[in-house]
Amino acid sequence: MTPVRKKKKPRKARAKSARPRGTKAKARSPRVREARHAKTRTRRKRAGVPAKRAASRGTRAARPAHRAARVTTTKDRPALRVVGTRLRVAKAARPAPSAAFPQRAEASAKQVVLFEMIRARAALLSAIHGLTPAAANEPMGDGRWSAREVVLHLITRDQARLRESESTRHGQPASWKDVVEPQMGVLNAELMAPMRHLDWEDALRMLHRVREQLMEEAESVPEEPDEVWSPEHPFGWMLHVLPAHDRHHADSIKRWRVERAV
Repeated sequence: MTPVRKKKKPRKARAKSARPRGTKAKARSPRVREARHAKTRTRRKRAGVPAKRAASRGTRAARPAHRAARVTTTKDRPALRVVGTRLRVAKAARPAPSAAFPQRAEASAKQVVLFEMIRARAALLSAIHGLTPAAANEPMGDGRWSAREVVLHLITRDQARLRESESTRHGQPASWKDVVEPQMGVLNAELMAPMRHLDWEDALRMLHRVREQLMEEAESVPEEPDEVWSPEHPFGWMLHVLPAHDRHHADSIKRWRVERAV
């Protein structure tokens, strides 16, 4: 007798959403979770999506403590010495200062003498500029000349050079070269006596006129030979000492005007 096989009951198809909502899924094993993570990383890598940071929030929170543990004190830290080369910047050479009067560089001996005479006379005219007749007649101290008498004295010195221009050019020393005080004071008084009647305005006009004559006389003398214009020559000496003489009296008048506020 043939045994009769029992028919197997067909299995019911399991619905995808057979697990009711709100129920927890079965915990997967660590091996399964690791396999799933590996697949996810592989897919992201192929798709070019950057992987998430592996560190969790707990790891981030632990970072400050980890960093704090690595901080060392300044005592433990070795001192660092910065060694560097010092750059030397070459300073530009300063240009040589230009001469106060560059026109003298290539000037002849004659031109230098005339130039100094003009400069000194300009200083004198500046010292007496603006003086009133009353102030010009006031003595500049006990036993001293007034500004008007100084002007008369300067006129006589220019006149003396006009008189002895010819003789000094031929090598004869000026007549007053070796005269010293008190003889020089007597000589000045004698030369100034014929002009003492001149008032301030007339004295100034004569000062300009006589100096103009002296400059014309000096201009007429040739530049050559050069030794004629040197301080060692009688003619050259006579003109070389004149600028210093003008400046001496200009300074005296300036000091007096400052003291008197005139």
